[in-house]
Amino acid sequence: MASAAEIKRERYLADTNSPVCGLNVAEPFKLLTAKEKLYAHWVGKASWAGARIIQASNRLLGIAGQWTDYAQDLYNLIILTFSDGDKKALTDLDALKAKSGLNDDEWQWTLEYAAQVLTNLVNYKSFGFSKFIPRVSQEKFREVVEKSGSSKALQLWTDLAEKIYSLEPEPSLLIGKPSVQAKKHAANDIQRKMLDGYISSFKSGSIEEHKQASTEWVKDISPVVESYIGFIETYVDPFALTPAHIPACTGFTAIVDKELTKKYDRLVADASQLVKTLPWGPSFEVDTFRKPDFTALQVLTFATGGIPAGINIPNYYEVREKTGFKNVSLANILAAKAPNEEVTFIHPDDLEKYNAWDTRSFELQVANHELLGHGSGKLFQEDADGKFNFDRETINPLTKEKVKSWYKPGQTPGTVLGAVSSSFEECRAETVALYLVSNKKILTIFGYTEQQDIEDIQHITFLLMARAGLRALEYWDPEAKKHLQAHMQARLGITNFLVSKGLAKVELIRSEDGSTLENAYIRVDREKVLKEGKDTVAKLLVDLQVRKSTADGDGARSFYTDLTKPPSEWEGELRDLVLRKKQPRKLFLQPNTVVVGDGDNQDVELKEYPLTSAGIIESFIVRDI
Repeated sequence: MASAAEIKRERYLADTNSPVCGLNVAEPFKLLTAKEKLYAHWVGKASWAGARIIQASNRLLGIAGQWTDYAQDLYNLIILTFSDGDKKALTDLDALKAKSGLNDDEWQWTLEYAAQVLTNLVNYKSFGFSKFIPRVSQEKFREVVEKSGSSKALQLWTDLAEKIYSLEPEPSLLIGKPSVQAKKHAANDIQRKMLDGYISSFKSGSIEEHKQASTEWVKDISPVVESYIGFIETYVDPFALTPAHIPACTGFTAIVDKELTKKYDRLVADASQLVKTLPWGPSFEVDTFRKPDFTALQVLTFATGGIPAGINIPNYYEVREKTGFKNVSLANILAAKAPNEEVTFIHPDDLEKYNAWDTRSFELQVANHELLGHGSGKLFQEDADGKFNFDRETINPLTKEKVKSWYKPGQTPGTVLGAVSSSFEECRAETVALYLVSNKKILTIFGYTEQQDIEDIQHITFLLMARAGLRALEYWDPEAKKHLQAHMQARLGITNFLVSKGLAKVELIRSEDGSTLENAYIRVDREKVLKEGKDTVAKLLVDLQVRKSTADGDGARSFYTDLTKPPSEWEGELRDLVLRKKQPRKLFLQPNTVVVGDGDNQDVELKEYPLTSAGIIESFIVRDI
């Protein structure tokens, strides 16, 4: 029997056989003009420059617990080991393998670890933020570093080897130049003002200048090349990093998917009426719904340790209130599928329909989540002059009494709700998506008008959520009693709720003698979902929205902690099963852009790489950030 130490080590080993997915952006890239390509190229360069600053955040600011303080050194170790002498090309991997004396498995594990460090920008998974260590032994890894011939790499290895393999807890301006180049190729004055704001902010570390840049970005409606450099799906408080807030930011460039964006345009056009159908009533809805830009994008560059499927930005509440926000759906990320990927926890009776609908259901879920989830709901506020943005006679539907709490000047959901704030909001947005999946107007926009299709997408959307909630046990730490990922905490909470209301259940498959849990299936009652699903999740939505609207910090924390606590019967062998069956996360291999020609004849070429760990390593070497 394996020892406790061996079991712990196994959990933290780097993934093996991770699917490597390309971004499939070559065709939309060809349709750009030379000017648009150059703009995309230079904003992409600025984004990747920012990635190095993210790595440096702990070292520069002394922040414990965000990232390791050796992220830059580890990145440099990988690049120096696998690049040739001038660091601009991939070394001869076959020759390095032969000199190092590794067998095929050991070599694969070494490349896989290197690729995962590069795509996460650190030796922590971007989703769930748990450390991973090499599967290859420390001695064998040293052989690879030594035989690379790089004295700098060998010195870094000497400094880092123990940290790389340790399972003990750890304590946890480059962007400006490419931004100046991007400005030369901007499509309009708004983009130029946005870039000016970025440049000033990156030089000074000013939050206010970055807010102004974000304000200009919101005004730039429907650009052909979309981009943003800022706080994107960050779950650390950016203001805790003041004055040097830059380490919390990331950046992307992408090309608009015109066909899918047409659907989103129709959804935006109807959004102000659609939010009125949400179950908390007009008193708890925003007074004026600011119609955002909602765009489907084909990602060209996403310079961070993990790419989301959709984003709703900027995250500055005052910018969102005064100017608005944008919703972005990342179409080529949504569509990325690994070949022969096992679909865990789905019953064989449901598998065919699940495979037929999961991508389409997720596309609709992301659209409703980003636009009508994050875009809805009012915060009850008192301003510095003592004026209120709500009727003081409003009745709290949870207490049946007048509202007794609200946000005072300077308060935000983050400061009032505290540690649960981000996940609480994700739970609210995910539940909005479930509530609206049966909305006929929305379904028509996305082309679902046949009754069978309407019923299937509702069923699979609920099943998709329930499966995610079960898989969220992977991100629950039973010793610390805490969740390691905000979205997965939200999904587990929703699944708990669905189970408690009889809409979902877990079927356990045991060995013949009953001693071993061999498998489990999450089942959703299709008939109940179609008849009761909307009304059932409406109750959860009201609870979430009212507590957030009224700045009920204590009530929100207590409610959400109970909602997202795994049932006691899930914490033992079922969680162990989820960990045994966890799938390696997809690794996205991003292309590079290269400027060719001179003067007025400049153009940009797209350089793509083999969908392998070696291809990932080569892409980062050539990127030279």
